Amino acid sequence: MGGVFRHELTVSDTEVVAALGDRTGMHFGYSSTDPRFSYRLSRAGDERMAVSQVHVGGVMSLWGDTGTFTVAEVHGVRYDWQTREEAGAAAAGSSVLFRPGHPALAVIEDADVTLAHLPVELVQETADTVYGTDTPVAFASSAPVSARLGQYWSQVAHCGMGLLGTQAFDEPLVRSQITRHLSVGLLECFRLVGDRHERYLSMEAQAHRYRLAVQFFDDSAPDPITVEDAARAAGTTTQALVRAFRANHPLGLTPAQYLRRTRLDAAHRDLQAADPTAGDTVKKIAARWGFAHPGRFAQYYRQIYGVSPRDTLCR
Repeated sequence: MGGVFRHELTVSDTEVVAALGDRTGMHFGYSSTDPRFSYRLSRAGDERMAVSQVHVGGVMSLWGDTGTFTVAEVHGVRYDWQTREEAGAAAAGSSVLFRPGHPALAVIEDADVTLAHLPVELVQETADTVYGTDTPVAFASSAPVSARLGQYWSQVAHCGMGLLGTQAFDEPLVRSQITRHLSVGLLECFRLVGDRHERYLSMEAQAHRYRLAVQFFDDSAPDPITVEDAARAAGTTTQALVRAFRANHPLGLTPAQYLRRTRLDAAHRDLQAADPTAGDTVKKIAARWGFAHPGRFAQYYRQIYGVSPRDTLCR
């Protein structure tokens, strides 16, 4: 996929619809004999994920398999679906998961469909991080775990769709946040094969390690500590602590990034309180908080605060 892509078009040729599906790993055939048939698509994404808003006018059928995990959230007259194992209807604001290796058939009539397309590798990576395991991801059903979690998925999907046509979607950090919310939402809203209780025990253990490490970093930031020290304080390994931070920090920061941010915040407060006429300098304050290279410190500082540390010192 490479970079951000966008599609906006309306078609009435089912062969064109099939070509559009291939872009996101939907290897489906499409058919319609309804003279009212039309297909309107708005889509955006990158190499990690894509989100689509589709309006189907008239009646259309589709069949085939998918190379990605794709969730369809539906509002419309009709959206009947079936796989080899199960069948259902998703026309009243509910959702259905299309899974690789589970060929599906659907019949759709006058419906608005929000689609999230997530690569298998991404979902596996997220599961490994969130649950602290490396068990291959497999879903037990195409339907959400419950009506409540189905509604939660709808909220997550519509949040992503709300940013689809905005300039914010062009920002890698924004897309990264959307991708994280969608992949975690998928894992939580659709039933996974395996022991759910065991996964939650792993999640609780990771959250506990994260809290212990955060407290250690906050209390010991002025001291010559390392990420390995934090891992020992949390009773875990460095690798496991990285997973715990990626799973629990709102921005997905690593322990090293969190420690640097904590020290940057402390340096920022010192710069605000400093007196240049008394000999306070950016270089001294940066070194006090472990930043040996003033140029690199200034780069980090500007990324967070939008100004140079010298501007803060001289205000």
